[in-house]
Amino acid sequence: MIKTKLLLTAAGVPFERVDVPNVLPRPDLVSIGITYRRVPILAVGKDIYCDSKVIFDVVLSKLAKKHVPTSPADQAWEQWGFNAFADTLGLAPHSLMTPEFVKDRQTIYPLLARADFNTLRESALADLHSRMDYLENTVLAQNKYIGGDALSVADIQAIWGIRWDLHGADSQPPGLGAGHESAVDRKQFPKVWSLIDRLPIPQPKIISFDEAKAKIFEAGYLADVGGVWDLEPTGIEVGANVTVDALGSEPYRHPVAGKLVATSKDEIVIEVPTGLRLHFPRQGQILRRAI
Repeated sequence: MIKTKLLLTAAGVPFERVDVPNVLPRPDLVSIGITYRRVPILAVGKDIYCDSKVIFDVVLSKLAKKHVPTSPADQAWEQWGFNAFADTLGLAPHSLMTPEFVKDRQTIYPLLARADFNTLRESALADLHSRMDYLENTVLAQNKYIGGDALSVADIQAIWGIRWDLHGADSQPPGLGAGHESAVDRKQFPKVWSLIDRLPIPQPKIISFDEAKAKIFEAGYLADVGGVWDLEPTGIEVGANVTVDALGSEPYRHPVAGKLVATSKDEIVIEVPTGLRLHFPRQGQILRRAI
């Protein structure tokens, strides 16, 4: 959620936010045919973009009003940022890790389910120090941003989790409060902190689910898609009943069912019975013919 809001703000895309539960069930989303288990999702008319990969793609290619530089290294920074977030989750107070939250997230972040989770803070702090030291003394040694003198996709992919680690509970946006620790404070890493301070602060209007639902179903489709990829390995044809399941989920636990609209080397598009078209990345997703 954090990096999606950062990108939308950096790209000058106005957006509104609907708050939904952090964990399943999410009955409002299910009521309009969206059973995808992760949030955030991005609705652009009747096109629903699931997973940050397709969200970043559509924002950068079709929605951006301001240029946000990209580079061939962006996917590497995406993985770096995910690892930085996942490996420093031990900074989170054990009291925040409710059984419901752990159950919902443990397939994505196995660290949350460790029996010794409440002993991990010091090691997570050392991990965070190491990652900040890398940024401080390599890509930020001579530049204000990872890619040079302007905020880029690489910065957003790399820094969102670190900002969450460092910011206090009363910060904007809030975080886990590790920034007061001497191992990672402003004196230790001034360049990393300076980059974080320059990040845009998303300030979307919060609307109700019913307001969002009305806007979605009154709109048309953004994407003009159709047909299958000429190298489509599944052999599934347009119009077939299919399911899409995330590799990071328990098998067959949270599939999204619909009719296949299109596939490409980068994307899967299905239409659910309510008429919404859900977009998924090819990476990390399983497309199957429905049984």
